[in-house]
Amino acid sequence: MPTLKINDTSITVESGTLLLDACKQAGYDIPHYCYHPALTPVATCRMCLVEIKGQPKLATSCTIAAVEGMEVFTASPAVADARAAVMEFLLLNHPLDCPICDQAGECKLQDYSYQYGSGDSRMEEPKRRYRYEDLGAKIVIDKNRCIHCTRCVRFTQEVSKTFELTVANRGSHLEVTTFQGLSMDANPLAGNVVDLCPVGALTSRDFRFSKRVWYLKPMPTISRHSAMANPIWADVDENKVWRFRPRHLEGKRATHFIFDDERVAYHRYNLDSATRLREPKLKGAVSTVEAIAETLFGAGNVAVVGQGTFGSDAAQRLAELASRENLCFGSGDKRYPLQFPELQGSGDGVLNRRGFGERGFRFGHLEGLLELVKSGEIKAVVVLHDADFSSHRENEQLRQIVVAAEFSLVFEPIASELSSVASACLPMTTYLEESDFVINHEGDLRRYQKVLTPPKGVLTLPAWVKALQRVRAAQTV
Repeated sequence: MPTLKINDTSITVESGTLLLDACKQAGYDIPHYCYHPALTPVATCRMCLVEIKGQPKLATSCTIAAVEGMEVFTASPAVADARAAVMEFLLLNHPLDCPICDQAGECKLQDYSYQYGSGDSRMEEPKRRYRYEDLGAKIVIDKNRCIHCTRCVRFTQEVSKTFELTVANRGSHLEVTTFQGLSMDANPLAGNVVDLCPVGALTSRDFRFSKRVWYLKPMPTISRHSAMANPIWADVDENKVWRFRPRHLEGKRATHFIFDDERVAYHRYNLDSATRLREPKLKGAVSTVEAIAETLFGAGNVAVVGQGTFGSDAAQRLAELASRENLCFGSGDKRYPLQFPELQGSGDGVLNRRGFGERGFRFGHLEGLLELVKSGEIKAVVVLHDADFSSHRENEQLRQIVVAAEFSLVFEPIASELSSVASACLPMTTYLEESDFVINHEGDLRRYQKVLTPPKGVLTLPAWVKALQRVRAAQTV
């Protein structure tokens, strides 16, 4: 483990640590465009130049590893002049369209121009001009803004391995374009090039011109539409999610990226509050939680079915409604194709299967539950369900169970046919309207917090269970 000095600060780092990362560990952020921790360093932008004692020229900190005894200066006059020159060069052809650019507010070109730029330009010639292009239905490229950092190109070569993007021509005619006119529509990771682009040259068709980013509040949560419960940011404003973005966890390379299906899943949770279930229903009519509790606990033996895509706290509370420990059944059978093993630890879409299993839920026994219901041994069934994570076959199994039971209570954040055939249903929050945690297939605990406020009358499952148990306790007094 080499020890080096950065701006008179001594620091010991792991062997092989790049100077750029060593400087960051010492508390000195080095400006950079082309470097990304999940991609091969190429030193094309030249913004990360530092001065190393004993070397005649400035060095790119993203390509040089820290060594024992090295002395590095990150803010010397030579470094400051070099950064200002690089910024002037990068801005020569860059358009002044910040007011209409989606990247405005989180643009590294804006930030670094303010921090390290010279404040003026010697460019007198007309700037080059390109028309924006659609790279399929998901991505739009504006080559006028491109600074040729090649992050997007390296992503399609090293991560997605789909090779749609390439660098064409030379000199002032250099441009990033699709190889042989390929579209990015077939790339399930295409949206990540938007996150990787530091200047707004690549924008998402889904988010383009939708919202100014400075109005958005990034909230940490997880992706419920990934097998590994990927950590993501939910950008929220006006009690609405405007986009999902990957949220990197230190030491986990896969968390730099998310799939496009995860990225656009936020649309599913921006529910129209006017059409949501807002009040308890019993036999199709508006009712009270007291009436539902009396019917549920007066029916006889109660079994519960919990889908393993919900939180562990919800699973624990749901299990409390079962008459016996062995009457907790697990559901959910969604699978994801394993296209990128480096990014996907599992293809099992039931992301909290382990959390539900640790709380006594048995998966793969719905047929047995149906027989118990038909035989009359089980009188009432409580189901926690989301139809999007069960196959048609499993949804049909659950429908048969709900119909066969003398009394059935369904919790669904997004109503499906199951709610319409159940004896009763209670208005439940989506996962973005509650705080809980899951344990993914690798055993990692992933917490998520409430990012949206549910409509009045819509409660979390633990809150409903508490209300039901309060009624039962009052009856036994």
